[in-house]
Amino acid sequence: MPIAEISLLLLAVLCSSTGQIAFKLAAMSRMLSRNVLFCAIGIAFMLVSVGICAALLQTMALSALVPFAALAYITTPLAALLIFKESVNRRFWLGTLLVVIGVMLTLM
Repeated sequence: MPIAEISLLLLAVLCSSTGQIAFKLAAMSRMLSRNVLFCAIGIAFMLVSVGICAALLQTMALSALVPFAALAYITTPLAALLIFKESVNRRFWLGTLLVVIGVMLTLM
C-alpha cells in the first residue's frame, strides 16, 4: 500500500475522531451557541473523513479501507482519556491491541 494512501487513511481516522470529540464537547456545553458551534465543527470533520474515504475507494478495495477505519476505535477513546479524563480499563487495552494487530495484518 503506498504511503500516500496510508497517510490519507490516517488523516480520515484523525478527522473522524476529532469530529466525535467535537460532538462530545457539544453534548457537555450548556450554551446553545456552543452546542451549535461544536456540532458544526463535528459535522465538518466527519464530512472531511467521509470525503477522504470516498476518494480513496476509487483506487483501493473496501476490504483494505475498513481495517484502518477501525483505528478510530482506538484514537477516539484515547482522546477522551486525555481530554475528558475518561477511564479506560484492561479490556479496552486488550481490544486496542487486537485492532492494531488486525490493521498490521492487513498491511502485509
